Amino acid sequence: MCEIGRALLTARKETGRSIREWARELNIKSDYLFALEECRFEDLPEAVLAKGHLRRYAEALGLDPEPLLAQYPTRPTLAPLDVTTPAKRSPQFSWWPILLLLFALIAGLGWWLLTRPQTPPQPEIELSQPPPPPPPPEESVLKLTTKPEGAVVWLDGFRLGKTPLSGSFSAGVRRLKIEAEGYSTYQQIIKLEPGRELDLKITLTPLPKEETSIPTGPPKVTFRYSERAWVRITTPDGHKLYEGIPQVGSEQTYELPVIIRTGNAAGVRVILNGQDEGPLGGEGLVVERRFEIPTESP
Repeated sequence: MCEIGRALLTARKETGRSIREWARELNIKSDYLFALEECRFEDLPEAVLAKGHLRRYAEALGLDPEPLLAQYPTRPTLAPLDVTTPAKRSPQFSWWPILLLLFALIAGLGWWLLTRPQTPPQPEIELSQPPPPPPPPEESVLKLTTKPEGAVVWLDGFRLGKTPLSGSFSAGVRRLKIEAEGYSTYQQIIKLEPGRELDLKITLTPLPKEETSIPTGPPKVTFRYSERAWVRITTPDGHKLYEGIPQVGSEQTYELPVIIRTGNAAGVRVILNGQDEGPLGGEGLVVERRFEIPTESP
């Protein structure tokens, strides 16, 4: 699977929604969204329309569409030429009886040569040849470790996983981003050279600690996002408070009661009325949980 399809599939799974649901929302054929996730570019319409579908789908999933559009392949086409060569008209000879005079035979032949239709010269047709396919991209090896370990790594908007990691990637100038809960986001432009290995060891800068205070007022719940995750937050009567993919390291606070649904339970940490309750669930799990106003015991 190519990087375009891998990025779309990963982001969609985090939303917890199917391709058909996104197709109805974006008013795009589900077959086109399947083709984008499975890298079947030959099943897509012309490049202009296909890139428009890719941009809208990526933005709806919370991805940066520009890196995906830059890797969309070109498909040269050659319209077949229908070349018809007119058939030459065969001369029609009439054989005169042998006993006729030679003069009549020569006269008839001369008359036929003067009156036969002339075939106009045909212009030469040059058949254009399709350009040769581009050479396969040269690759480079990237090794990355961080302190602390377990930081989430992004390369040109694609989620690579958590540190430590190692893999082969297309050579060129790439944008590296590293995120970890409690640490400042690290960003750097790196150059991957063909056939070379780049070994990076990065120490993340911790965020300043916030002073804890005793919560006052109505009971509240805070959702802190340590990883990229799609979430939808509503009231018990169905009123939507938020839906989207929050920035890693950010947090949201709501008065109880609320209901939260997420496509990556491990990336959402719950602080209920000042008490850290831990993540909603495991890595990549779709979880829905309701937080009620606590009742006072008699």
